[in-house]
Amino acid sequence: MYVNIKHKVICIIHKIGFYFYSIKYYLEDYKDKNFLNAIIDCFKIFKKDEYYYEYLEIPVTSSCNLKCKGCANLIPCYGKGRDYDLKILKNSINMFLKCINNIVIIRLLGGEPFLSDNLYYIINILLNSNKVQRVEIVSNGTIVPRDKKLISILKESRVIVSISKYPNIDIDSLINFLKDNSIKYKVVKRKYWYNYGTAVNQNKNEKELIKQFANCNNICRSMINGQIHFCPRSSHGTDLGIITNNRDDYIDILDKKLSINDKKVLISNFNNKKYIKACNYCNYGTKKCSKILVAEQIRNKKE
Repeated sequence: MYVNIKHKVICIIHKIGFYFYSIKYYLEDYKDKNFLNAIIDCFKIFKKDEYYYEYLEIPVTSSCNLKCKGCANLIPCYGKGRDYDLKILKNSINMFLKCINNIVIIRLLGGEPFLSDNLYYIINILLNSNKVQRVEIVSNGTIVPRDKKLISILKESRVIVSISKYPNIDIDSLINFLKDNSIKYKVVKRKYWYNYGTAVNQNKNEKELIKQFANCNNICRSMINGQIHFCPRSSHGTDLGIITNNRDDYIDILDKKLSINDKKVLISNFNNKKYIKACNYCNYGTKKCSKILVAEQIRNKKE
């Protein structure tokens, strides 16, 4: 499973982090559960359950009202953007939940998810499953939701809005709205981003890819068009047609030729990769990856 010692340490730290959050969510959602019981329950999931999942990102739209330089998910490349097909989203989410027994966090992203007309329906699907501990909506903080059904479901205990605090962008209106409606939220501040580079094929050799992969975060599974990719760079790049479609880089959760048990095995073994070919289109985990300003906006086509 592990490429080298550094990779092993990174994976263990991430697992400890998800273990902590899993306990935290259990205590938040079940007021009668004490700390010891929460630890025992989470131990059963993390240690003894072969089909648990820590984290999954599901983009609901590629539309965004910002145009950030160095966007790791390549969102500015979509131009106007679009909502992802609701039927495919529903089918892929339902199939994924059939293949696992528990997941700590599912994050709904864009683009900007509050621009999507389908956000309510997707949250509703996730909350109808007791396998999902937390649904997190990642917003840039500029859009205040107005749909009454969406506002109602955002109040559910397993839902939280994660607001990215970008320089010179006002998020007070959204925060005040969430407070007034008793909707859970958190504000995430970052001093800098990492520049993953332009998504062009660098034709790295296997040794380079393995080394890069070992230095990567290795946590951000991303599901687009019924495909579970190892990371959003891979999923968005493939969706855009910028990255060559490599079947070994993702799991086709809607493949009718595969049984549910086959898909369970693929999901369980997905973390055992030494690298993915999409790493050829990314600088993260290499010396080429530099720090950049957070959410600096693209002003013209040349940027």
